[in-house]
Amino acid sequence: MKQAGFTLIEIMIVVAIIGILAAIATVSYNVYVARAQVSEVLTMLSPYKLKLIEQYSDELSCAELDAAVNEHITTKYIANSQIADISGNCSVIFTFKATEVNLALRSKRIYFSIPDGLNGAWNCQSDDIAQRNLPVTCTGI
Repeated sequence: MKQAGFTLIEIMIVVAIIGILAAIATVSYNVYVARAQVSEVLTMLSPYKLKLIEQYSDELSCAELDAAVNEHITTKYIANSQIADISGNCSVIFTFKATEVNLALRSKRIYFSIPDGLNGAWNCQSDDIAQRNLPVTCTGI
């Protein structure tokens, strides 16, 4: 008599393959979520870039810009924002929240430097966030 069905080994192989695919999908999804949350910060900064450059060109100092950023730039992922002088460049610094944000971004900082000559691309950098979680235009660890 012929029996139909799967052997225990075949079922275990299928379960192992599904587990491997799920692990890969989870990692890819987490990277996708982290990049989306960082992109929101980039999007929130866009309307203020021209204003910040104008104020900076008048003052040539970061001191007066800090109040403008803290009043206007807020997101559901950012705990605070400030402006500081980093390596001689006036930079907008964002600190991600400790909760309600991707694990790879929690309490980490990203900063955007006002470009030299006040024309050109803003420099995006993070000393805390891995490069894979940042847009291509940013540099990370």
